[in-house]
Amino acid sequence: MKDPFLKRRKARSLSAQISNVEWQILQRQQSINVRGDSLIRKIRQQLTAPTSLLLSGGVGFLLGELTKRRAPKSCGNGDKSTAPATSPLITALNLIGTVRTLYMALPIAWMLKSYKQSTQSSERRYRQAGRSSVTTVGRDSR
Repeated sequence: MKDPFLKRRKARSLSAQISNVEWQILQRQQSINVRGDSLIRKIRQQLTAPTSLLLSGGVGFLLGELTKRRAPKSCGNGDKSTAPATSPLITALNLIGTVRTLYMALPIAWMLKSYKQSTQSSERRYRQAGRSSVTTVGRDSR
């Protein structure tokens, strides 16, 4: 016994099958656009979060301070006791140490942010629970 669904599928014309595939492609393209837009929105929200901006500003400041050009020293002093200039290797090692320290401090900033968000959400739940109990008491007293 043949399945009537298979007969119906075979009976569809080529133009109907083509239009069906075109419709599926259009739906997938639209879903890709929607998902891409939501991804871009989330990335922008994360990049413009205060903790991210402070962290990137701090890293930029440190990089600027470490790579700042030194003013040329005058030769007329006659003091030979000045410290030798730091090599690029020492500067790179200092930079890596600084970045590691900031990277280690990053989870602390995220924890503080999540704590703040959880506190705000619990306050909202508390307020909503307070409103619902007031409305139920008000209804019972009638």
